[in-house]
Amino acid sequence: MSNRKQFISLYLVIYVITFLISCTQQHSQILTGKWQEIGKKAILEFYDDQTFQAIDDMGMAVNGKYAVDHNGNVRFEIKHEDGEAEIISAKMTFEKDDLVFNFRDNGGVEKYRKIKP
Repeated sequence: MSNRKQFISLYLVIYVITFLISCTQQHSQILTGKWQEIGKKAILEFYDDQTFQAIDDMGMAVNGKYAVDHNGNVRFEIKHEDGEAEIISAKMTFEKDDLVFNFRDNGGVEKYRKIKP
């Protein structure tokens, strides 16, 4: 392969990696803050360090880590008091000002709206 082709191939690889990283960072920046489930009391709060806290309608709280890929797939890792980890996966989309999760395991849908600080 010529030097020119190698350079172009390397450039394309770097460009794709940079694009994927920036998409993931954009999702994280948009998510950061408090969100309330529409019509309910449940709260999700996302932090810059890729951690979250969730409080359900009955006041039960969990926390853990989250990761979002460039396709909007989100993975929540919840740490329970007994040390067990629970993984929840969903497809994340935005509809106007609302954050929508489509959960793969049970087919459920939850919609949240950002709480203004």
